[in-house]
Formats: sequence, C-alpha cells, structure tokens
Amino acid sequence: MKSILTIILIFLIIQIIGLYIGNTYIEIIDQAIEAGKIEKRPGIVPGVSPEKAENSFILFGFIILTTIGILLVIRFRKSFLRGVEAFVIFTSSWLTFSFLIPFSMQIVWESFIAYLLSPLGSIGFILFNILTLNSLFAIALTAWKVFRPTIVSQNVAAIISGSGAGALLGVLLGITPCIIFMMILSVYDFVSVFITKHMVKMAKAITERPMAFTIAAPHKFKKAKYIPHKGAKKKVHVFQLGLGDIVIPLMFSVSILNKFTIFHSIITVIGSLIGLLLLTLYITRKPRALPALPFVCTGALSGYLISIFIL
Repeated sequence: MKSILTIILIFLIIQIIGLYIGNTYIEIIDQAIEAGKIEKRPGIVPGVSPEKAENSFILFGFIILTTIGILLVIRFRKSFLRGVEAFVIFTSSWLTFSFLIPFSMQIVWESFIAYLLSPLGSIGFILFNILTLNSLFAIALTAWKVFRPTIVSQNVAAIISGSGAGALLGVLLGITPCIIFMMILSVYDFVSVFITKHMVKMAKAITERPMAFTIAAPHKFKKAKYIPHKGAKKKVHVFQLGLGDIVIPLMFSVSILNKFTIFHSIITVIGSLIGLLLLTLYITRKPRALPALPFVCTGALSGYLISIFIL
C-alpha cells in the first residue's frame, strides 16, 4: 500500500507543479499578446495554430522517432542511455527552474554576474548563460542524478523534469489536438505492449538501474528484479511507472487552462488520478506489463467531460 501512496503522491506533485508552471506561462503569453509583442499564442510547429489537429500527428511522429532512437541506443550502445537521460533532465529541469525560481531573484543574480563577466566579451556571454540560476540548478540536478543514481534522485529528477515538459506541451497544444494525441498514444501504448512488445523491451533496459524516465517506489513483489550494483547484481523489489504516463495527462490538464479555469483542470487531474489508482491496484496484485496510458488518459478525459457539465 505504501508503494501505491508513493506513486500517487509523486503523480500529484508533478501535476501541481506543472499546473503552476503552465498557468504562469499562459499569463506571460497573454500579457505579451496584449502588449503587442507577439500576435498569437505559439504552437508546437511555428506558424501552425495550437488548435490544429495536425499538431497531434507531428508530435506523435516525434515520439516514434524518439522511440526508434532509444531502441537503437539500447541495441548498439546501451551505455549512451545515461547521456540521453542527462540531456533530458537538464533541458526539462532548466525550463522548470525558470518558473520555480522567483523572477526577482533571477534578475538580481543575472545583473550581478553580467557585471562581473562583461569585460570578457563573447566568452563572458557564454559563461553568463551557464551561470544563470536556472542553469546552475539544472546542472546540479543532472549531476546528482547521473553520478548518484538512487530511487530518491530518480524521483526528484523525474518530478522536476516531468512537470516542466508536461506544462510546456500543454501550453503549446489546444484541447482538441491534446485529446487526439492522447487517443493515438493510448492505442500505440496498447500495441507496443501487447503486440509488438517493443515497449516492454525498452522498459526493461531503462529500469535496469534508477533512471529518471520512470518514477519508482519500493514494493514487495513475489518475484524480485536483479539490477547491476557495484559489479554484481542486486535483488530489489520496486514498482516503476513511466514518466510519460504522468506527463501526458498533465499536458491535457494544462491545455484546458487555455480556455477554461483551474477548477476544470483540477477535476481533470482527479479523473486521471482515479485511472492511475485503478492501474496501480491491479498491477501490485497481479504483476505484469500493462499499458498505463489507456487508464490515465481515459480518466483524464472523463474528468474533463465531467468538469464541462458541472462548471
């Protein structure tokens, strides 16, 4: 039961942080439009409206290419996974820290380092971008996760990275494209787990060691998993959930903020939470590989529809 509560808590933390970032980002965009700095809300593809359904297919194409890339890395250079993980953590957490660190603190710090580095010219400009607060925090988080891989560092990195990535996607996508994208991904998740089974293969490689592509919680399964540990293999009992299974419903709840209120998003989050709860209860009792997106996306969509009727 403790493992389920841990997964649920991490899920909620990512949703809360993501909604905060998404709401803040939307406010900044709205202010920029009112001030005449930009004409309209940006989308996934430059020049394509966020409300266009083609965004869903373009984003899905990106997911397919990324999956192929990761499978190739697993097949030929599995050690490169740590580099991919580091890149994902840094870029996503950089965005998250940009919103979590108070703007006033960032401005004071950037003014200070700009003053110190201004005599260095172009080198100073490069150092300035490295030494901004969000960059420093992102570098520290990435280094901690890569060089101290534990369940704690895995989950913290996943929380920071996932909340920023999900919020950004939600801001750049309209509600209809999000729904289409979730439906496509849910079908793809089902096919990749039960038919092609390449998602199972990818999950096994990723979960060989604590990586921020998933969140984890100790759980006493009947059969333990053996993972590399200091030259040998260590027997562990752990429940893991893919980060994408949390980021996708967050993306949808943030996209709702573009047209509706935070309360609509909260009810949507509750719906996805119920879907996740049903999934975790089933898996912890009957351990097996299951596609999570059909559960959480159905719950999110149900929550959204309920919010439309009651609010």
